[in-house]
Amino acid sequence: MKKTTLNLIGLSALSLAMSGCSWLYTDNSSDYQDAKAVEAQLKTPEGSKPSRDVMVIPNESAIADLEVSKPFVTPRAPFIFYPMVPIQITEQESHIEFLVPANKKQTQRIVTDFLAALYGAGQSIATQTESNIVSVPFDLHPQGWWASLWSDITRVHPALPAFSFQFAEQEGKTIVSIQYREEQDGVDPTDWTSPIENEGAYSIAVRLWGTIGRQLNQSTAFLSNQDNTSTFPIWINHQGLYSIRLGDDISSSALEKRLNAAGIYLIPDTENLLAPVLPENVARIGDIIDFTIPTGNGETQKLFNVRRRNLNDVSWDEREYSYKITSQKAGNFLVIDVSERDYPEVISFHLAQRFIK
Repeated sequence: MKKTTLNLIGLSALSLAMSGCSWLYTDNSSDYQDAKAVEAQLKTPEGSKPSRDVMVIPNESAIADLEVSKPFVTPRAPFIFYPMVPIQITEQESHIEFLVPANKKQTQRIVTDFLAALYGAGQSIATQTESNIVSVPFDLHPQGWWASLWSDITRVHPALPAFSFQFAEQEGKTIVSIQYREEQDGVDPTDWTSPIENEGAYSIAVRLWGTIGRQLNQSTAFLSNQDNTSTFPIWINHQGLYSIRLGDDISSSALEKRLNAAGIYLIPDTENLLAPVLPENVARIGDIIDFTIPTGNGETQKLFNVRRRNLNDVSWDEREYSYKITSQKAGNFLVIDVSERDYPEVISFHLAQRFIK
């Protein structure tokens, strides 16, 4: 048999196998497309109810109707702000003083834990006695790689603040005196002075004030006490920012009355803006201001008037701030947004202090 004949027979056999012998049998796979439904009338006894095809769902009336799905909302913790114990604060020329309603041992433990959390890994305390704690220098603003390299080359490192805490008991309470100084490699440290002289050091003192107040009020740690509310109006969140508990009445008139009593005023013709000064005294870009130069002995001389181009030289109490009212289980809270300012803890602290009677 010739090779060509063998190839032809093999190709035919392969084609037959792949076709499944469909050419030998009729393909009825598409007949359903042309089929017609069988229409047969169901014969029932005379007088019976007509039958109908329905799907019976047990307890259908107890099944709720399908509702349109809503956007998913991330669950939030029931507590955004936490109550505080009132702590009297006094700013002296050489130090800041807290009057803590706790014994010296408990107060020292809170301060020690605060320094450990602030410093991170490592030893946060340089020296400690029964009545004094001195911290190591804190790097509140770590240098970048290039700045750190330049400091290593020039051997001129930035000055870092260190803190001193003096403890003295008085009638069951503890007086905490806080000071700070700057320490720098190769340079003698500065004298101890009040943290109000430095914004960074002041922010640490303000955060400690809030930490002590919250740590002394641990009622929210127990489920049985979560419905209890503190009479102290200032509450604090995890970022060290403060809010004011308003209670249940958050009407516009009640809010304005509460703000005015604290020396804070709503900005008219705006939405959710307030200021710690009268609206006409708020500093704004474009205001006409005096251009002055120092003449010595703390005096200045006016040269001419200029328009304010930015708010860089405006103090915190001449600015306006946005606010919102947020709710949690304990009530409604006034939250003032100070996030755009440097050291927002300090601004939040100053604003909150106005609500203390």
